[in-house]
Amino acid sequence: MTPPRSILAAVDFSEPSRIALEFAARLANSCGACLHVLHAEDPLLAAAAKEQGRNLSHEAREELARFTASSHAAAEWTPLHHHVVSGQATSTICDIADRERVNLIVVGMHGMSGPARALFGSTTEGVLERSDRPVFVIPDSWAPPRPATHDLYGMGPVIAAIENSCTGMAAVFAAVRLAETLDTTVSAIHVVPELNVLERWRPHADAVVAQQVCRAREEIATALRAIKTTLEVPLRIENGSVAERLAAAAFAWPGQHPILVLGRHVRGSRRGVPGATAYRVLGLAKVPVLVHCLADDGS
Repeated sequence: MTPPRSILAAVDFSEPSRIALEFAARLANSCGACLHVLHAEDPLLAAAAKEQGRNLSHEAREELARFTASSHAAAEWTPLHHHVVSGQATSTICDIADRERVNLIVVGMHGMSGPARALFGSTTEGVLERSDRPVFVIPDSWAPPRPATHDLYGMGPVIAAIENSCTGMAAVFAAVRLAETLDTTVSAIHVVPELNVLERWRPHADAVVAQQVCRAREEIATALRAIKTTLEVPLRIENGSVAERLAAAAFAWPGQHPILVLGRHVRGSRRGVPGATAYRVLGLAKVPVLVHCLADDGS
């Protein structure tokens, strides 16, 4: 992922979406990108308001301007474009992203429907499933490391989760480019899953995992050397529960502000949506997570 030139922040006027907007605006400032702020208007709500003589779209545009102005970073940023579009939230976000040719979508972990969800709102989940663009998911606990600034200065390190030893290097490329943009460090982590076997078979399972760790270390180290960057990319190979290990990697930087980068396969490929592991990581990590698109070949 090269530094994005155009970023779309989807908001529903909730506090979590305000936090996501703040992140999007700061990232836009860091990249020199154009920022689009979108509110997807519920068509049934708009129709009901129209029957009462109210123009909900006009009110939503005014509210969106006030909402954006309440963001410390977005209020200072140009070019800035507001969009109020009637339609189902997920499809509207993806359609506007296509129309405006944005490079990145930013959403909050929760929305107005969030409390009813086990992990995050249905809109965020839908965007992750449908979008063929990278999606940044921002937890509602996020705060900028340097509130007085208008960018993401102080964020980092960037941690790239490598899906397996042969594919998923696109996530590392994205992490490297993001780290270069934010002037921070980057590292890579690959987790070899545990084998759940009968206890009497444990020595054999441990031997298999050890072989997988050695093979992954060799293959990934070779792939990392091919990345053109001045940054050092240290590699960690661990074994255990993938989601828990990746989340723990994000918590291993006390006093810092890490970003986690995951990969997912693009729509139309064999695996068109993020897997259960990715969803679990999103629920556990509590840090900004960039879910980057992978082609079938992992590029």
